[in-house]
Amino acid sequence: MAGGNTKETPDGGLDGRTMAIEAFARKYRLDEEEASRLEDEFGSAAPELVLLKAARRNGLPEE
Repeated sequence: MAGGNTKETPDGGLDGRTMAIEAFARKYRLDEEEASRLEDEFGSAAPELVLLKAARRNGLPEE
């Protein structure tokens, strides 16, 4: 994304939605170890799209 700006897409997509790591882990059924890794990397919240990419790199299965 140019300039690091994140915007929500017109159809309500993921681009601008910030999520708490705890909520993200619950939504995507991550184990405690992966949730902790994401929290260490990003803090208590981050954009959902960034979290999805990071989790997939570490083995989150695609739906």
